[in-house]
Amino acid sequence: MSDIAVSRGGRLLALSLFIAAAACMSTGCERTPSSKAKTDSAPAIERAPFDAMFSVVNNSGAIRFDGTVGDVATKSRIEQSLLSAYGPGRAAGDIVVERAARPLQWVAGLDAFMKVFEPMVGAALRFEGDRIVLSGKVELDQRRTLRAAAEQAFPGARLQGLFELPVEDTAATGKTIEPAVLAKQLNQMPVKFENGGGNVSADSLGLVVQAADSIRAAPPGTKLLIVGPVVASADAGNDIFLSKQRAEALKVQLILNGVNPASIETRGWGQNTDGTPVEGAIAPPEGAAMRFELVR
Repeated sequence: MSDIAVSRGGRLLALSLFIAAAACMSTGCERTPSSKAKTDSAPAIERAPFDAMFSVVNNSGAIRFDGTVGDVATKSRIEQSLLSAYGPGRAAGDIVVERAARPLQWVAGLDAFMKVFEPMVGAALRFEGDRIVLSGKVELDQRRTLRAAAEQAFPGARLQGLFELPVEDTAATGKTIEPAVLAKQLNQMPVKFENGGGNVSADSLGLVVQAADSIRAAPPGTKLLIVGPVVASADAGNDIFLSKQRAEALKVQLILNGVNPASIETRGWGQNTDGTPVEGAIAPPEGAAMRFELVR
């Protein structure tokens, strides 16, 4: 019995070796990993150059930052500026290094500027290329202080958002603007909002400053209604909610720039004056722009 078992096992082994050899002849077998497989792999795709970015927010004393820069030395320089301004343990975030990020022009002045920015609770900064945007809740005198510091620390930078100060104090000059003219001017200002969100875009904060200047120059008792913009979607209820949210966000920014809260009312698109939905209201396919209406 044992001789038979061995004989059968030998025949089975030989048959297996024959099948394996045939498979190698038809498909090609290699004893070592192929160098060809390595050379045939797709080359790494280089990222196109882009502007480096750094942002920092003082949210009630909690400092958050993030950014993308081109080298480790620049990352260390920014982190050192934050450490110098806020001390150890107060600022949290991360800065990513990407070789494609263009060199920064404002790093040299960051130490001095961050020391001025440090006490500005509620303020936010975004550096991108040669553009620096100030946003958040910042009083007018604080904006003036930050503007002066930014001009000294970052010569040649484009200062946007709340860095853009009123050209003149309309209350001091005594100039007034007729309410009808005011509403027409406001409706020509292309204020934008964050994509898919309710907040005013940082790029439009300068326009909000101009709008606030005009409103404050209107006769006492002038009241305006802001009807939020709408972008039609499959969720009509959310469209109206977002419209109202954007109107409220613009009102907040106007108040921060000195407008009397009692002079502004808000409404979402497709809402009655009491806030209830207009029966059968359908948002236009192309959406509807924000508008100011004169109440009195």
